[in-house]
Amino acid sequence: MAGAVLLCTPALTCLPVRAEPAANPPVSSPAAPPAAPPVQPAPAAGTAKASPKSPTLHPRRTLHDRLVEAEKALAMARNEKQAGEIADRAEGLRSRALTGSVQMLISDSHDALEKHDFQRAQDDLTSAITIQPDQSILYRQRAAIRLMAGDNNGAISDLGVELQADPGDPTAWGMLAEAEHDRNEPDAALQAFHQMLLLNPKSPDSDKQLKKLEKARDGQQD
Repeated sequence: MAGAVLLCTPALTCLPVRAEPAANPPVSSPAAPPAAPPVQPAPAAGTAKASPKSPTLHPRRTLHDRLVEAEKALAMARNEKQAGEIADRAEGLRSRALTGSVQMLISDSHDALEKHDFQRAQDDLTSAITIQPDQSILYRQRAAIRLMAGDNNGAISDLGVELQADPGDPTAWGMLAEAEHDRNEPDAALQAFHQMLLLNPKSPDSDKQLKKLEKARDGQQD
């Protein structure tokens, strides 16, 4: 009998008994898939991944930065020899950007000075300034020629340009002191010289020059 089973009693009498359908087995919910690992944001284009052991990169120092460092070192020089070495390095930095044609004009100017041709020497520096007007050291060099020629006002005008661009130039301050002294401005001369001493305390013969300017301020003869 379909759908029935035989149940036999001890007397071997078998009676058909309908089998009950088995209860449906509990359906387990499917296991949730494992959570996906968090997605790391991609680095921005052009950005290198930083390494904890990589050294910190510093911006490249400019010529101006190096000159400022030399000027600071000059003010802290321990003796005259060290000051001279630092001053020479600073002067090299001031002239580093001069072009070949400008350097040739400077050389021609020196040749003219040896012949006491101040006008030609000054004209050569004026031509150099026309080529590189942004190089203030050229104004100081022309000021030196004007000082030698007795043109104190012209020298002071050129020194003003140089000191506006490079106030840490002790040579320019010393030249300004000389120009002011030559045109009988002792207070201005002394003030400029004190500024020079702040920038280069180990300047050669500075004590002698200072006494000279102090006497001039006090109305005393050299």
